[in-house]
Amino acid sequence: MRRGPKGKSPADLRAAGETRPSRTVAVLYPDNASRPDPEKIPPPTGMTPAGRKIWTAKVERYRQRGQKVAGFEDALRQLCELEAAINKAWKIGMPTMAMVTAHRLWMAEFFDTPAAQKVSPSGPDRPENRFNRNGKQD
Repeated sequence: MRRGPKGKSPADLRAAGETRPSRTVAVLYPDNASRPDPEKIPPPTGMTPAGRKIWTAKVERYRQRGQKVAGFEDALRQLCELEAAINKAWKIGMPTMAMVTAHRLWMAEFFDTPAAQKVSPSGPDRPENRFNRNGKQD
């Protein structure tokens, strides 16, 4: 994995006030992004019963948010199976830290953590940056 903070989407960058053309981010699959998700997205075959239960709950949550799931089924499957394994590990003892860390990273990928949903404010009510005048003469 690459070091540093997770990259932001173009919408998040615009919301934060980023307008430099050198910072534009291209959507890799615009045709997939423009298509709506199907009405029902069944869990992939081979999932455990606990993973399928988590899948159904997460797909419904993402649908309510307006977040795309179609095209990301493999990643969501890994997240659901990992969450089911962690729940099972909690019942018999304690999950490994590797499982917990991987779960946290997958949750951030699907915007299920508070930090992943945070966007810097922008607009007229944003306080003025006191360093904007650096290097500029009156």
